[in-house]
Amino acid sequence: MTQYIPSQSSSLDDWLCYLEGIHPTNIEMGLTRVTAVAEKMGLLSLKSKIILIAGTNGKGTTARCLEALLLAQNFTVGTYASPHLIKYNERVRLNGQQLDDHYHVAAFAALEKGRGDISMTYFEFGTLGALEIFRHTEPDFILLEVGLGGRLDATNIVTPIASVITTIDLDHKEYLGDTRELVGFEKAGIFRGVTPAIVGDLAIPASILNHGKAIGANLCLAQQDFNLSQNESGYLWQSGDNKIRFSQPAIPAQNVSTALATLNQLGLLPTESVVQAQLSRLKVEGRFEILSQAPFVVVDVAHNPESAAYLALKLNAYKEQGYEINALVGMLKDKDQPAALKHLIPIVDGWRVATLTGPRGADADFMVQILTELGVQTLQKFASVAIALDNEQITTNKQLLIVFGSFYTVADAISYWRNKEEA
Repeated sequence: MTQYIPSQSSSLDDWLCYLEGIHPTNIEMGLTRVTAVAEKMGLLSLKSKIILIAGTNGKGTTARCLEALLLAQNFTVGTYASPHLIKYNERVRLNGQQLDDHYHVAAFAALEKGRGDISMTYFEFGTLGALEIFRHTEPDFILLEVGLGGRLDATNIVTPIASVITTIDLDHKEYLGDTRELVGFEKAGIFRGVTPAIVGDLAIPASILNHGKAIGANLCLAQQDFNLSQNESGYLWQSGDNKIRFSQPAIPAQNVSTALATLNQLGLLPTESVVQAQLSRLKVEGRFEILSQAPFVVVDVAHNPESAAYLALKLNAYKEQGYEINALVGMLKDKDQPAALKHLIPIVDGWRVATLTGPRGADADFMVQILTELGVQTLQKFASVAIALDNEQITTNKQLLIVFGSFYTVADAISYWRNKEEA
């Protein structure tokens, strides 16, 4: 049977279905295929200045902060991020806005024609699709979020003017290794010689430092070259003689600090008033995002130990105000569920678990077993996030429901809430 190949007149959904099935595996690390196609398509010599952003957590929020602060200085900015929550269009932004379907369709059609017989994964196709869009729109800056690791990630084919590592934690251990040193080495693969290499992690693995020094990267390190301190009135960021004060942002303050250090290295540090103004309105979908005030429902994509620990801190602030914290969690089978969930055990008063569909999704019985082994005695299980939300009963204004554990969990919750509001 001849495989259907979409055309320039096909829908974006048709293209995405096609891309999901053209490569034997969803993930295949390596730069050979994607580099060959990029060279054929002229995507390795873009006019835009590119900033690469890697890290276990914080890539999206750091990129969003950089995007806002560059736009505030009247630069044009293209941003590539993954994964998306609801629509593929979330992955590519131009000046902070998602693009219409036809941009992606045109890019995919060009790549399909130009790749010849070279096979690419869904993510590789998407990465080159973003670069193809940016080749035509020519933004001043391109912010590229690394998908997995760094050294062998498809985004690492470009020549950046700066490379950023946000944080290091254990995730995707089957690809990146099971120690912070191994993960750090993979992330450090985005560094280039004689180029700013900014690291926001507060306990930087030696593998990052050693690799950066070995290739002659211009290292800029948290707690050495830039610092962030907190007091009753907010935060103070400092690098040399440069100081910027800002209030509690909606994103992790350390990611703001890393973004500021990056702009400082590039000679683009905004004024304190610009930083404060942009942070006051900065929000990132799925990161402690409030879906409803009454009932009080919050979603967060936390799915690994580091992000779960940060979520616990956020929730504890509400617990100290007298809130009862209820949690609805759904996770993927290939994550370290116990290491992540243990941070929430002391904070959460009531647990609900939901089955995530798909080959990687963990079912509710599996999650019940994990939580039971962690000492949780009372919990409810549901066949889906939607069914769990249908059965949720928040009876007082001092109850908070946090829905977390995966991008898929959060996407299901957002879709449920949007459908509820539209009904």
